Amino acid sequence: MNAIQTTHKLDFEACPWESMLGVDKNFTKFRIGTCEGLWQSTPTSYDILAVTNNQKGNGHFTDVIEWFENSCRRDKKSLRVLECWNKALKMHLIRKRGFSPEGKDNVIKHYKKMKVGG
Repeated sequence: MNAIQTTHKLDFEACPWESMLGVDKNFTKFRIGTCEGLWQSTPTSYDILAVTNNQKGNGHFTDVIEWFENSCRRDKKSLRVLECWNKALKMHLIRKRGFSPEGKDNVIKHYKKMKVGG
């Protein structure tokens, strides 16, 4: 059973990513419903390098964001989308999902630390 329940009740699946050069130790492949992509953890952030929805319009991208946002809140990290070359996605993340530009092609969303006792 998963730690959270997303909008479409989708599981988070992950496995090592094998690039053409072999297993990549920096990035991990993930799948949430019909969305799949690559992510990594750094000391300060969870980074999504790639994400695609193999069945557009079904809302599974919302579940991707929900999974990563929940993890960011839990671990007090930021969420970054790296090399966001799709301008429509970049603007969606900024205008609708609360991300800010970071450099030329990255976007970031910070999650404030919860205060103890309130």
